[in-house]
Amino acid sequence: MPAFRRPGPPPDLRRLVAHGERVIAWAVDRQGDPVVVSTLALYLPTPSGEHDRVPFERIASAVWADDALAVALVGTGAKRYLVRLDDPGEVPPTVRERVTASIAFSEHVDLVRAGGARITARRVPGAQDLTWNVLFDPGLDPGDPELRARAEAAITALRSSTGL
Repeated sequence: MPAFRRPGPPPDLRRLVAHGERVIAWAVDRQGDPVVVSTLALYLPTPSGEHDRVPFERIASAVWADDALAVALVGTGAKRYLVRLDDPGEVPPTVRERVTASIAFSEHVDLVRAGGARITARRVPGAQDLTWNVLFDPGLDPGDPELRARAEAAITALRSSTGL
């Protein structure tokens, strides 16, 4: 084997990812559980010992700081994860690259005097259409029907003006 090739992932990691996906980066958290980046999703350990499969287009943000990967998902009541990694390897830059690649369009729009929302159009592997996501500013209630209606109107206007 050439000296520059990294060995493939252990078989148990390959079995963790969904059929048709390939492991491209991995690390182990402080509890000894694997954190796996596949071609289509990030697999994060849960307290129950299972793993949540998080498609890249569902990740609103993934921030690497202070030996921890903080992941926030889009959507109402979206989950947040904090995973501590002593040796992150290529996990943080690979997650960043995959999340960034899923974004076709992103813009912050004002919805009310108190704030607005980040609206993104995301590519979903295997799908023709983009999915549009709304991440409301802190302090705004994502369950407020009037606020949601304003966000939907903003999406309609952005789709029209961008042709997406």
